[in-house]
Amino acid sequence: MIILGVMSGTSMDGLDCCLAKISIKKDNLDFEIIKSTTFNYTAQTRKVLLESVFDKKYNKNFLDKYLGKVYSGFIDIFINSERVDLIANHGQTISHKDKVYSTQVCSPSILFNTFKIPVAYNFRSNDIKVGGNGAPLMPLLDWYLFNKENVITINIGGISNLSFVFSNKNKNSVIGFDTGPGMCLIDLYVKKYWSIDFDFNGELASNGEVNKILLNYLMSREFIKQKYPKSASTEMYDLKYLTKIESKFSNINSYDFLRTLVNFTAESISENLKKVVNLSELKNYKILASGGGVKNKVLLNDLNKNLSDKVELLNYMNLNIDNKESFLMCLMGYTCFKKINNNMPSVTGAMKSVVCGEIYE
Repeated sequence: MIILGVMSGTSMDGLDCCLAKISIKKDNLDFEIIKSTTFNYTAQTRKVLLESVFDKKYNKNFLDKYLGKVYSGFIDIFINSERVDLIANHGQTISHKDKVYSTQVCSPSILFNTFKIPVAYNFRSNDIKVGGNGAPLMPLLDWYLFNKENVITINIGGISNLSFVFSNKNKNSVIGFDTGPGMCLIDLYVKKYWSIDFDFNGELASNGEVNKILLNYLMSREFIKQKYPKSASTEMYDLKYLTKIESKFSNINSYDFLRTLVNFTAESISENLKKVVNLSELKNYKILASGGGVKNKVLLNDLNKNLSDKVELLNYMNLNIDNKESFLMCLMGYTCFKKINNNMPSVTGAMKSVVCGEIYE
């Protein structure tokens, strides 16, 4: 089955597209990535998304139509004349609360009416209906990919998450959860002070030094210390939260403040990783990192310093740091279409395994 997976993550900077051929037999995933790319959002689209998440400026109906048109334009360019059996569309998360709701926008009807291809969507609500958090989704893919070895995966988008896959154990042994911010606070800060969308390679942060007092304050937040299962949203780390911290630590210069935010992401990942695996045991694990955040060299160096220089960038059968999330949508779409249980109760805290997603056709 050939599936187009489209994903707009918590960084809200663009639409990741992946076209892949997938089949699953007896829990064995066979796949071929045909092609993948990322379409960057215009400044206007990113502004609309940021204002939707942080200021609740637009209603869901408007956003469904707005993003439906934006996605359709990108998808039309991407698929060109390629065969596609199913579009798997995550949509943009604009609000999330563990075990209560998770709201994504981008109308499946617009995509279906434009391309006349069935659309899989709404991948979180069925898990929430059976008592789960609805997030994170990535551990499902990590289990299918790496269940023959001990692997820890780190995914750093706007929010960061971890997956722990243990060799030759079943799906219910997988542990996965969000650890706190990825790039969301960092991106907000550089946008505010340098009027750029992201700190390329961590060049700005490299000019600063970590302020331990600020770092300790950031690390003291309840979510960082909270036990898993747990998931986070960019709403937790928004401009209001950033402004509150700035007012409390107004004596810190902008470079040191930014450097500390970068270190905070690395420290929060490392601290949460230790809840599952002792650092002395890391020699028994492969650690694979993906997501846009790993392009920040300062952040990657901080992680390696904490994790015994074990962190590698994902590069596996044409899966890489840029297309893993959109390929995850291919997997979610396939399992939804084939009615294969695709939530992870050991990850989300759900009471049972269910099929997540709906098909619009």
